[in-house]
This record gives sequence, C-alpha cells and structure tokens, in this order.
Amino acid sequence: METRRQPRKRSRQEACERRAAGLFEAEGAYADSIFRTAMGDVKGAIAALTRALEFVPGYAPAIFSLGTVEYQRSNRAAGRRLFHSLLSCPADTPDLCRIIDHAGDFLIGRRAYKDGLELYRAAALRFPHVAVFHQGVGCCSGHEGLHEEAIAASRRALELEPGNAKFVNDLGWSLLEAGRLSEAQETLSRAVAMDPEDELAAENLQFCVMKLARVPASRARRSAKSRKSSRAARG
Repeated sequence: METRRQPRKRSRQEACERRAAGLFEAEGAYADSIFRTAMGDVKGAIAALTRALEFVPGYAPAIFSLGTVEYQRSNRAAGRRLFHSLLSCPADTPDLCRIIDHAGDFLIGRRAYKDGLELYRAAALRFPHVAVFHQGVGCCSGHEGLHEEAIAASRRALELEPGNAKFVNDLGWSLLEAGRLSEAQETLSRAVAMDPEDELAAENLQFCVMKLARVPASRARRSAKSRKSSRAARG
C-alpha cells in the first residue's frame, strides 16, 4: 500500500514545488516592473508585468498594475477586463480585497465613475461583508447621479462599520446630494462629533448649513411634515 501511494504523494509535492517556483518568478518579475517604472522604462515595466502573469496568471498585484497601465494608455476595454478579472481570483488570494479597492480608487482618481461603479458593484456582490466596497458603490453612484443607490450603499457600509466616522460623512454627503438637507445636517453633525479633526466632514457640514439657510421656510416646513409622516408610517 505504501508503494502505491508514494507516486501520488510525489506528484502532489512536485505540483506544490512548481507553484512555489512560479510564484517566486512572478514576484521577481513584479519587483522588476516596479524598478523599471521608477526608472521611466514603461515598455520594460509592461514586459515585466506580462512575464509575471505568464508565471502565475492570477497574480493579483501584476493584474492591478497592468490594468492601470492599460487605462493610462487609453486602452479602457483592456484595463476594465484586467480589473474585473481580479474578481475571479480565489478568495484566499493575499490582499485581494485591498487590491480590488485600489483598482476602484484608481478609477475614481481618473473620474472613471461608471467603470468604478461596475467594479465596486461586482465586488460588493462577491464580498458583501467588505464595507469599503459598499463605500465605493456609494461614491461612484453619487457621481453618476444615482443618489438613492448612493444612500443605500453608504448605509450598508455604515452597518458593517458603525464606528467609522468617514462612512458617516459619506452618508451625510449622499443625503446632501439627494437634497435631503435636514437628514444630511444631522448625519454630518454626527460625523464631526465622532471625529472633530476631520476637516472634510466639517466643510461638508458648513456647506450643508449654508444650503439649508437658502431653503424657503415654507419648503422647510413641508419637508419636516413629510419626514414626520414617513416616520409615523414606519412606526
């Protein structure tokens, strides 16, 4: 029996050794791409990233980096495919969620909100308990004018991390953009109270107060009556 099992054990060991060797080569190629990027050798960096993916097709850091390169070269379709391929990586891939979030941040930085929204929506579906993905949906949907989706996503992020003052600020801003100024003021006031040093939350609250001051009194009364009725209906 022992003799019969040895080939299987050996084949498994050999497969593990091949994977380890491939990962070592991929990491080396990725490190080379970073060096070449720092030296301004874009072609060399791309070649190194491509080489990393030849060794390990699902090597997430290289997928992300090559995706950013494709976007920067105006190859949007290729960049989008690469970013979305991150969602097919195994769940135990090191730093996978962080890398996906970096991809979303990159798109937001380029004001590619539609692509960012698609990526964050898909990420939130696969990893529903990762708060930053819902935060990303909230940010991108707000920029796309989808204010109710932004509010819902911001609330979900806050449900997952109720003590996160930045998420409270995000919800307040989403409410403000949707024209729900009284709710926005209440929420932004809470964000400032949670983190008095957050300058963005303080600026958002000040902006909200200024907008509220311009609202005619009659409209404010109608808004308050509507909120009271909706609360009564829920209660």
